[in-house]
Amino acid sequence: MIAAAAQDKPIYDPSRYFDVATPEQAMAVITNPVEDLITCEERWYNETAYLMTLFSQYIRPGSRVLDYCCGIGRLAQPLIEHLGCTVVGVDFSPAMRAMAMDRVRSPRFCAMDPQLFDELGITKYDAVIAIWALQHCIDLRRALTRIATHLRPGGALIVVDHVYRCVPVGSDGWENDGLDLTRMLGDVGFFAKAAGRLDPKIAPGWMQDSLFWAVYR
Repeated sequence: MIAAAAQDKPIYDPSRYFDVATPEQAMAVITNPVEDLITCEERWYNETAYLMTLFSQYIRPGSRVLDYCCGIGRLAQPLIEHLGCTVVGVDFSPAMRAMAMDRVRSPRFCAMDPQLFDELGITKYDAVIAIWALQHCIDLRRALTRIATHLRPGGALIVVDHVYRCVPVGSDGWENDGLDLTRMLGDVGFFAKAAGRLDPKIAPGWMQDSLFWAVYR
């Protein structure tokens, strides 16, 4: 595990990557380009449409959805506009939360810090989405427990992520701390109902070997 206080270990530092100043910077972080195969803009728009098709199979119109690590509201906005959902976003980045509120601008959406969410979180959600999110959480078990606590019985957790961990560690870049996401999902009580790979047109090159999508109950 990455220890913030140790001199000889990488220091967990999400601010270096997620405290962005503009939506364009946020886009580059959330859907970074893949070599010369796809740009961040292409990923942003094509992947968003693809994910909405996936969501519509497991999220009913009018559902109450928790968007875990919501970023700047990329997925909250179409969930509200096309499925009539009510969405609560949780994100560790103050900058991204502020951009999400400004970008989505809907009475059916709010974004908050995880600590505030824990203090106020008495709501059960029909679905939770965690898209490119769990790989970055320093306390993965806490994140999964938080999700499990607020997902109603029978609700769906939709995950899109890498098979390996990618924790932000300041000037050292990104670090794999060795935690097994799928195993920990099982430990918390989730089981996969469906799983697969993203379309190669959406996730080309090396992404095909290192990512997965899954729907958990």
